[in-house]
Amino acid sequence: TSSNNEIYGVIPYIAPEIFKGSSFSKETDIYCMGIIMWELTTGCKPFANEEHDIQLVYKILDGERPVITEDTPECYANLMKSCWNPDPKKRPSIKKVRNTL
Repeated sequence: TSSNNEIYGVIPYIAPEIFKGSSFSKETDIYCMGIIMWELTTGCKPFANEEHDIQLVYKILDGERPVITEDTPECYANLMKSCWNPDPKKRPSIKKVRNTL
């Protein structure tokens, strides 16, 4: 949650709009779900080789996302990418995520 201009959470899982002052929402949860989907396909933590600091926040705000591995099925990769859409309104609903999975 965020209050008094403080953000709580693990940086790689936080939707970019939170860093800009938006509140947590269903759409921010969908972004996080996309990151967890990536973690499940790779067995790795996102941005594991980088410091979880303000520089990583800027990279995420600039659109950087974890690299999708070549062995990820295309439909799964496309779903992850849609969950990571920088525009929260363009992210899929949880129903669409469930139906796609």
